Amino acid sequence: MSLVQSLSTRRVAVTAACLLGAAAAVSPLVTTTSADAAASSTSAKTTHTLAPTVRHTGKGPTGYVVTFRVKAPDAENVKIKGTWTFASDLSTSTDQTNSSPISAATWTAGDFPLQSPNGPGEAWAVADMTLNPGNGVWRYTVPLPSGTFDYQFYVDCTAEGTSTSGCTSEPDPANPAYNTDGDTVLGHAAVFSQVYVPSDSRFGTEDRSWEADAAVSKQGSLAEVEIPTSTDNIASGIDSTAIYTPKGYDPDRAKPYPVLVLSHGGGETEIAWPTRGRIQQILDNLIASKQVQKMVVVMPTGTSPSGDYDSEILDTVLPYVADRYNISTDSSGMAFAGTSAYGTAANNFLFTDTTAFGYVGAWSPANGAPAVTVTGQGTTPVDDAYYNPELLDVLGIHVAIGAQETGGNAPMMTAQAERIGLVTAGVPFTWFTEGGGHTWAFWKDTLRDFLLRVAFRTTTTSVTAGDSSQTASVASATTETKAPTGTVQFYVDGSPVGNAKPLVDGTATLNRAVSGTLTATYSGDTLYNTSTSK
Repeated sequence: MSLVQSLSTRRVAVTAACLLGAAAAVSPLVTTTSADAAASSTSAKTTHTLAPTVRHTGKGPTGYVVTFRVKAPDAENVKIKGTWTFASDLSTSTDQTNSSPISAATWTAGDFPLQSPNGPGEAWAVADMTLNPGNGVWRYTVPLPSGTFDYQFYVDCTAEGTSTSGCTSEPDPANPAYNTDGDTVLGHAAVFSQVYVPSDSRFGTEDRSWEADAAVSKQGSLAEVEIPTSTDNIASGIDSTAIYTPKGYDPDRAKPYPVLVLSHGGGETEIAWPTRGRIQQILDNLIASKQVQKMVVVMPTGTSPSGDYDSEILDTVLPYVADRYNISTDSSGMAFAGTSAYGTAANNFLFTDTTAFGYVGAWSPANGAPAVTVTGQGTTPVDDAYYNPELLDVLGIHVAIGAQETGGNAPMMTAQAERIGLVTAGVPFTWFTEGGGHTWAFWKDTLRDFLLRVAFRTTTTSVTAGDSSQTASVASATTETKAPTGTVQFYVDGSPVGNAKPLVDGTATLNRAVSGTLTATYSGDTLYNTSTSK
């Protein structure tokens, strides 16, 4: 099916799904600076946009500038909003609300995107674009550090100053989302467009090439799928869902692919992770660099993050996808992660349907963590839910919160309570935090951390004692095509015996007799985590 043919209808079922990966996912970024002149001869639409230009200047503050353009000769004004309001650990130490944000022009190494005021809304930088009356093109240029930034236009916005109150935003039609071709949209329309900026290390910008478009030969695919649902609060009867499949996806592979169900925040749709969350770019690059194994990602629009959402995922979405994609239906090969309101859904799974997923990520969770009571003395009392023995069988738990989530807000309180509860109950989990707030900049980093440290990486190690040789066996807890590699260190009564032994086809051997309690620890490798025999 060609791209043009596949976009001939607004919605498609999975049997006629348009796989919009590879070149279709590449952002149309250019480095020319002559687009304004070309715009004067383009077609006669009232509003005509031109792709953003990313230009390497080699000058401060970041080494790069980005120019945005929109042709609107009849407009009275055009504003642009972009996620380039910044803060630092130092600035927020005295101003948690980020009321005096760091601008893009004054960015320095270590600054990170943060709304002003700091909070869960889209309170980002707003600027007036400048009109070239000769060709009707409005433009705005801003220096940006490395990474991906969201932006949107406001044409003829009557709000004063940097306000956009009462005005309607538009994404950039010259930089369309993966599911958009002209006026035709599969599923939900994107709210923001994205632009990726490379790094110039001379100015202290990070290497964030892991969220850039991978080479075309390495790119997976994104599909828009309509999943019929009878859930009461999905009035349309359709759960619009985005599905990522990796490069080389094989529907007939003998071992099914692990599946990650990845949910957005409140008020968002299936379009959020493929656009603002850069799911395809992140996974394409991690798979190509052999840092993670191939997986399928399911991103539903879903319902409200209540119990209805849990049943929507388990009883409707996953069975529908499993009938049409080669995915694991065993909990050891299934993961769920959600942000904000749907971090609540992650906690609902973790604490009320604990065995549904082998791996769970609760990121900036708005709610859903059982209570803890901090008394300041003695043992911290925690809800009995933290002592559920099934929590010890979950293969990987990942809890994340941005360091600048304002102290009294629900996500910070929920994440901190969850952390205290899990620690107190002795439940293993992985904690992630860094400079940032309730932002997609933070959640992209969180996703990458989850993939590199938790998801589908758990191993089990067992030992078999013999008279003259001892054997350790290491296996992935998830059915995967690649076996663990690395080394195994043997121990007797807690003390190491000899050097670490190489792991060959899942087995390591210590050729000597031992006396005492034998254990072994697997080293881990780039795809798998360490483990110790019990």
